[in-house]
Amino acid sequence: MKFLLDENVAKSVAQGLREADFTVFHILDIGLVGATDEKVFAFAREKKLIIITHDKDFSNLIRFPLRKHYGVIILRLSNQTPPNVIFYLRRFLAARKNIKSKLVILSEGGARIIT
Repeated sequence: MKFLLDENVAKSVAQGLREADFTVFHILDIGLVGATDEKVFAFAREKKLIIITHDKDFSNLIRFPLRKHYGVIILRLSNQTPPNVIFYLRRFLAARKNIKSKLVILSEGGARIIT
């Protein structure tokens, strides 16, 4: 799986996922800082990347229809420190093989997957 971390996700989370053998890009590294959600979405779709974000706006299924993307993971963790985010992402991703075109709301209590 390949991921695009939104600018509201700590850059150190990218390294934590790379250490688990995931391909990860961060908005800061690709020149999209300050880009609209639509531009981030279009870039991720073009490059076949799963978006990881804290931004609830990506859960708007009218703006971002399920079948128009490769997956969105919205982090709803009460403790948003990078080590905690990395822990929950790795745990979720280890148990999931395919989240293509799905919206995932990830919290300490588990994951809600919208298909």
